[in-house]
Amino acid sequence: MMTRWILLLLAPIILLASSSDAFVGSRRRPYCCTQHHDVSDKSKCCRLTRTTTAGVGLYPRLNPAASNIKADGSSVSSTTTTTTTLGMTSASSSIATVTRSTLTAVFSQLRHHAKILLLILLTASLVLAKRSNPQTLLWPGTQTDKDCDAPMPNGGYGCPFIGINFMSGSKEKGPMYKLFQLGQKYGQIYRLFAFGIPLVSISGKENVKAFLKNEFKGEGKGINNVLFGGEHNMSELFGDKSLLYENDSSKHGRLRRMVGEGVMTPVAISEALPSIQELASKQIDIVLKEETVQMESVFHQFTLDFAWKQILGLELTEEDIPEFRKQMEQWIVGLVDPLYLVPFRIPGLMTMTKAGRAKSYIVSKIEQKLQTLDRDGPDSSTLSKLYFATDEDGDKLTREEVIQNAMLLIAAGSETSSTTLTNAALLLGLHPNVWRKVQSEQEKIIAEFGEDVTRESLDKSIYLDSVIKETLRISVPFSLGEIRRVEDTVVVDGKQIPKNWFGFFNVKQTHWDDPRTFKEDGSHMDYKKGFEPERWLDDSTKPSEFMPFGEGAHRCVGERLGYAEMKTFLSILARRLEKVDLVNDDIVWKSNLLLPSPVDGAEIRIFPADTTPAVEYMI
Repeated sequence: MMTRWILLLLAPIILLASSSDAFVGSRRRPYCCTQHHDVSDKSKCCRLTRTTTAGVGLYPRLNPAASNIKADGSSVSSTTTTTTTLGMTSASSSIATVTRSTLTAVFSQLRHHAKILLLILLTASLVLAKRSNPQTLLWPGTQTDKDCDAPMPNGGYGCPFIGINFMSGSKEKGPMYKLFQLGQKYGQIYRLFAFGIPLVSISGKENVKAFLKNEFKGEGKGINNVLFGGEHNMSELFGDKSLLYENDSSKHGRLRRMVGEGVMTPVAISEALPSIQELASKQIDIVLKEETVQMESVFHQFTLDFAWKQILGLELTEEDIPEFRKQMEQWIVGLVDPLYLVPFRIPGLMTMTKAGRAKSYIVSKIEQKLQTLDRDGPDSSTLSKLYFATDEDGDKLTREEVIQNAMLLIAAGSETSSTTLTNAALLLGLHPNVWRKVQSEQEKIIAEFGEDVTRESLDKSIYLDSVIKETLRISVPFSLGEIRRVEDTVVVDGKQIPKNWFGFFNVKQTHWDDPRTFKEDGSHMDYKKGFEPERWLDDSTKPSEFMPFGEGAHRCVGERLGYAEMKTFLSILARRLEKVDLVNDDIVWKSNLLLPSPVDGAEIRIFPADTTPAVEYMI
């Protein structure tokens, strides 16, 4: 295992050192010189080399403020470049100079000896190849279980050491389109190698159930939920004590009962509805004052506000709210930060990175709230219910369990609900007849129950419920479920998933293959051709393979709260917005994200409804 990571880390470093001049300041023409001016102008060269090395390197787009080239291609003055752009004090400049000099020396030495180092790496590879299967040398960890008679799934491994970037997307098809392509090529169960680890994708509801039944088999057996990238750094950022990552059967059962049955009850959700309605009405008030609005931004703010007000029960001022939203966004971004995915622990990440500092900010807010609850007693927040919940023996959750499960709820709830609402707006704009049916249903709801959103009014919003489910079927927030480590070889549909491999269930592929909805031309998953909420109203057409909230024992515990949150917002929007009029009918996706999101943020023109709400809601 150690050899695997040594080879994996050495190869790109040596190759970089042997070919890159941008980092080492070599005797050849510097990177900046080749891009901007003649090398004979040494004064410019020195200035630009200093700027490039000190903040941009090979990636100027990551830090436009540190570049001496404006977005329109024009240059800035040398004075601006060396002072304002670099933005360093003399002390920080000295530190940067020392760091740069050290890196330059290291990479320079590596470059000078690159051929020898590459020869050593090649020799080591050849020696190891004679002692083991060459495949496992190029794709570490891909050993099969020779004691298992079942064959391996079909599939491919891609680039040696690195594998296939299954997260790559398409502007036409959306994020993670590569994952879908692999499923189309290899079938419902296939193997791949990605980010240095061997993986198996599993789709089809029966196959997923067969895989997940191996949970909680005990230490060294079955499968366990893991944080992708390992426990080394990601566990510090997202925690490993929450319901999602508890792999001990008895402990997980206790958490599930206390968090799910104790906190996410119908009664508890009913108590949260007034708060949800206030937040939704506030956002819609803002929307109705504009001519055009990107609904993605509206839904994002709504779900983040729901996180601090209802889930955490914080008392934030108008000045505090933007800061909380900012910190939440920075924390979530840490999920795809490469530093947290490396296979060894990096000390100090929680203070070095924005995501780590954001997590500390959120935890401090939760700690302050817990102190308030200690002093004043329970309130209507979800955090309060977590904090005062007891098990059958009268024991409470530990403080760490309360914090981590609260953070799980705000992370999962804000991102998935915001994405689903955004895509619902997009689909409703593409299908105005569906929007009119939603409005008609809400008119009847108001006549029967009044303006307030209640548990009874949401239960009667049957067509709206089908709209949300159809949105989740076509545009599932996460294409893949949580990754499980295989502790002992398991067999699914006659294919082995060997010990020490990793498996995940493929949600998008499962929805695609559903026999109730499947069409050969793929129109059943098309935004313009396949959106049919009515299919959910008849048992004969109702989808049979539907798992946007996961499956098995680790299924999303906040599912009911998420539905209530989304149905409340759309029900109020239908009462106050005449139509969902898209600015752009052609869908272009942000291809570099994990969740499906249109480039224009589902921008719509605003046409307020003729009627006004009977009750004004204020925060």
